[in-house]
Amino acid sequence: MSETGDTEAFALVQATPKQRAQRWRLHHQAWGDGFAIDDFLRREETLATDDFLRDVLRMWLLVDPDGEPVASCETYACELWAADAEGRAERVKGQTIASVLVAPQLRQQGHATELLRRLGAELRFEGNSALTLYSDVGPQLYRRLGYLLHPARESVLRVASSDRWPLRATELGLADVADLLHQQVERTPSWLGVTTAPAVAEAPRAERIEWFRVRARARAWARRLPEPHVIGARGPDGGWVLWTSDAAETVLHVLLWRPESAQDARMLTQAAAAQAVREGLTHVVWWDADRDTGLDPWHEPNRRPLGTVDRTRDKGLPMIAWLDAERPMPLIWMGIERFGWA
Repeated sequence: MSETGDTEAFALVQATPKQRAQRWRLHHQAWGDGFAIDDFLRREETLATDDFLRDVLRMWLLVDPDGEPVASCETYACELWAADAEGRAERVKGQTIASVLVAPQLRQQGHATELLRRLGAELRFEGNSALTLYSDVGPQLYRRLGYLLHPARESVLRVASSDRWPLRATELGLADVADLLHQQVERTPSWLGVTTAPAVAEAPRAERIEWFRVRARARAWARRLPEPHVIGARGPDGGWVLWTSDAAETVLHVLLWRPESAQDARMLTQAAAAQAVREGLTHVVWWDADRDTGLDPWHEPNRRPLGTVDRTRDKGLPMIAWLDAERPMPLIWMGIERFGWA
């Protein structure tokens, strides 16, 4: 099939368990750095059956007239807060797209474009207002399909073997985060609503943090390391941070950064560095930690992590497609942190 070829005989279907397992093997070839094949397949199965994804994760296939898959991707439900230019905020239903894959021998034939075109129509029919994704490759493909690319930045801290946990920071485990995330959701409309441009933010859920914990556990499998149980820290003034790690990188990724003071920011940075040392990691990374919208109270200058180097991201770029024709495309995408990463 070419970009202008006949696509009528192709079909969009959901993968059977057998087809899903076959595509996961292709995922390993494309993205399985740091994993032996058996560890990778174990991770994919564990993630797919986790509480967060069990009922919402779907693998989609574009199949040719013979029923053979030519392209695939996965989707899962997400919840967003959306605000218009007058600051009116409401929750809307969305889907996150992940793992868009065309086998190497089938690329440059328009399969990914056709898959995503049909998928967008299907998800719009289901009542979704927005699609989000993070793309390491092919931003032009997504732009042609109506996605808005958000320039992303990151702040990077190199850790030292001498970094130790600060005495005034408290360790957080999975059982500690539900109330914190509930408070986050309750506060979101107030700071999102002060914008004078259409804006959107993701509403975090405890189940999603558990999903990231599974990813970190899989890293421990792959590296034959102890499983990490600490997933964040609370500061002396009530602020907090959550983080995760993955097998492909030697980096501790900050998921959500919520310091309530400069003192919190200092303590939470130290705690993240200490956790990185515990896990044998070399850096801590905050996504978009130097944003300049002025709207997000957790990224004010005095609450930024100290000792970091800022740089522009050239991969993992966040994108959004707004499916509601009556709503203007958001110009500000708040909360672009590792939490939104798939």
